[in-house]
Amino acid sequence: MPIRIRWKSKEYIGIAFMLLGMCGIIQMYFVLIGQYLLAIGNYFVVILIPIGITAAIFFASMIIFESYAQVERRVKLRSQFQKRTIRDSKLQKILDFPIAKPLLIVFIVFNGIFFSSFFISAVFLDNTMSFLIAENFGAIVCLLIANLIEKNYGKVTRF
Repeated sequence: MPIRIRWKSKEYIGIAFMLLGMCGIIQMYFVLIGQYLLAIGNYFVVILIPIGITAAIFFASMIIFESYAQVERRVKLRSQFQKRTIRDSKLQKILDFPIAKPLLIVFIVFNGIFFSSFFISAVFLDNTMSFLIAENFGAIVCLLIANLIEKNYGKVTRF
């Protein structure tokens, strides 16, 4: 996934912190689900694994964000002198916020893969191992989806 992310520049540092915080909040909910609903008693599994998964889904959301940002920059360069259209839809205004699309994509993909793989693996394994498999599988699929979006939608220039 060769992508150019400007994390430390003044333009993207705030967005990077917002994405990291939201990815942490998403994983906090999975920690609560793991401890209280799925009855996982191993604290190493419930605390250490979600820290790594937070980093993985943060990286996936940054890749998706950069893909959308590059497409937006390309559209702005091509349509500088065209008449602007006004968007009245509230949903469209929410999705125009820079971190909404990447987080929505990551959250939907991770939730779907996590719960489906957890319940499939819970048939054969105990809850702790099922939680480990579901978290890792969800993060891997999120990274693959981010790579797919980067290659097909963003067409990020390679350096």
